[in-house]
Amino acid sequence: MNLPRKPTDMTLPETETQIIQHIRAQQSAMEIRLADMVAIPTGHDFSQGLNSMRVSLAARLRSMGAQVVEMAAAQRPTWITPNDRGEIGSPTLVARKLQGRGGPTLLIAGHMDTVHDPAGDFQTLSPLNHPRATGPGAADMKGGLEVALSALEALEKFAPTVRWIFIINADEEAGSFRSAEHLASVAKECDAGFVLEPALPNGGLVVERLGSGQFMIDVLGRAAHSGRDFANGISAVNTLAQCVLQAAGMTDLKRQRIVNIGPLQGGAATNIVADHARAWGNIRFANSQDGQQLSGEIQAMASGDAAHLPQITIQMAVNRPAKPCTQEVSQLALMAQSVAKDLGFDLATGSTGGVSDANLIQAAGVPCLDGLGVRGGNLHRGDEFIELDSLSERATLLALLLLRVSADDTKKIARG
Repeated sequence: MNLPRKPTDMTLPETETQIIQHIRAQQSAMEIRLADMVAIPTGHDFSQGLNSMRVSLAARLRSMGAQVVEMAAAQRPTWITPNDRGEIGSPTLVARKLQGRGGPTLLIAGHMDTVHDPAGDFQTLSPLNHPRATGPGAADMKGGLEVALSALEALEKFAPTVRWIFIINADEEAGSFRSAEHLASVAKECDAGFVLEPALPNGGLVVERLGSGQFMIDVLGRAAHSGRDFANGISAVNTLAQCVLQAAGMTDLKRQRIVNIGPLQGGAATNIVADHARAWGNIRFANSQDGQQLSGEIQAMASGDAAHLPQITIQMAVNRPAKPCTQEVSQLALMAQSVAKDLGFDLATGSTGGVSDANLIQAAGVPCLDGLGVRGGNLHRGDEFIELDSLSERATLLALLLLRVSADDTKKIARG
């Protein structure tokens, strides 16, 4: 990828020049703040860490004069994960800076949770080969939170005219089941959305995402001794295996239809015919029609009842609609590319099979630009890394983009 150069356009407005210089001078401070965030474990619904992170983020947002509220987590379907304990979940944080400001309302969205084990060995931000550092959630997406906060602080200092709402949830990595309603309701207050998920591998923005859904196949059979009474048993494991193969066969990569299955549970011992087995899976799809068709095919595997074993029950939740690249999204991307050009680097755009809260925000009617977070890699792994110099780079990009979109007729962009 082409690394950022010094801005080539020396005719930038004085306000933008001040923002650029200010954020670049914040690079070291941004690294320190990121290290503090990464050191707070926020994976696996770890409430202590999530609460600590939320308090820290709220304090920083209030220091900008934002009105900060917490929105209580909704219930999540208990079948979504194998060992869901039905915990209430952590609240969603919403900060607003609207009063006395005109123009469009811009939504910035991020998440404080990670996929990393709070009791694991991967706990801190550690230098790698400069400018890289590794750390749990450093790229996905505590680096993005630092980018957004630094960008907003710069705007409040030099251009306190942008109307913005910053929403930060605590369950994005788990599907945003507990915060989806909050994302949708807050999105309806806004005219354009900006999500701080990590950049694409080439540093590009995400303009298009596949949709996603979760499902569970639950099979009831009849137990029996595998040696003395095998013929009287009905193996839930065998039936589940057939269902798994049937579902996996629904994958069609040319149509961007994906079915992935795991984990699986079944059976208590090798000498007992299994009377219960379950498997969890995920689907990906390119549009709502394919999503409905694919989920319908999986649900059609359900059969039997308590009197006619095996009984196959399907639980399904299509929780993230596909996010297409609309004309309005393309307009926002062009504005971002113009900012990048003025900052001295090229900015690509692209699509991905991964999903994010941009899917939900755009489904609520708000065009959404994603991948505005840091450059990094090895996401969801124990060697996740961040390109540290992208902290100030992306914060500058975001700050100028928000400023320019705010000055533009964004309501026309957003509503077509």
